Formats: sequence, C-alpha cells, structure tokens
Amino acid sequence: MYLNLPIISKSLMAGSIILASSLLAITANAEEQKTVEDYINDARPYLHLSCELAWQKSGPNDDEYINIINRIVAISFINHNFDVALVNNEPEAEQERLRKAFYDDIGKQCSKRPQRLLAGVIDRSLVRAFVEIVPEADHDMD
Repeated sequence: MYLNLPIISKSLMAGSIILASSLLAITANAEEQKTVEDYINDARPYLHLSCELAWQKSGPNDDEYINIINRIVAISFINHNFDVALVNNEPEAEQERLRKAFYDDIGKQCSKRPQRLLAGVIDRSLVRAFVEIVPEADHDMD
C-alpha cells in the first residue's frame, strides 16, 4: 500500500493547527508542562513505525495519523532544542509557511518511500522547515 500524497498533504495541513497548539502549549504554562519523559512515553509506541505502517495503524484515520506525527515531532523538538517561543512570536503567515513546509515534506518523503522510518522523516522534515523558515529557532546551530 502506497500513501496517496494529495490525501496526506490535505490531512497533514489540517493537523498543523493541532501540532502548533500542542507545541505552543509547551511554553504556555510551566505548571502544566509535560516532562521530557512524558513526551518520550507518548511517542514510544510509534517510534518503530514506517510511514506505511503508521498509516495502516491509523486505520487510515487522518486524525490518528496526525496524532502519531504530533507525538513523534515532540521528540524532535526536544532533541534539537528548537525554541517554540520564537516560532510563536513569528507572524501568522510565517507560522503557516513553517507548518506547510513541514507537513508537505512529510507527505512527499513518505509517498516516495513508504518504508522509511516515520520518526526519521519527521525529524528531517522539521529540521528542513526550521532551516528554511525560522532558522533562529534552531539552537543546534549555535
């Protein structure tokens, strides 16, 4: 089964609001902030999935596929020490460009090679989006 890029792109774009709100919530309230271990535990059941297996596991339920991506992307944010607050301070148009670049790249990479490890695709797509759109949020470059 190969992933259908147009369906995934639409689904992933719809999920960008979920991603943004969940990631921006990380910085919103320190008292309710999840620990790194919480994020790892949330993502752990999905880290071994390929793009195709994640799609199959989701049923193919677009929202569940997006939820899988959002669980894994939190690990990439932590690994790369991306500054979510800097993204939040960007104009809405720039935030939308970041989301679009991120989700479009996931859709493209997963459609090309569905057997790729989804976590790796997500990590590469997130880094690529940050380098292109909000490079100052990437503290790995320091």
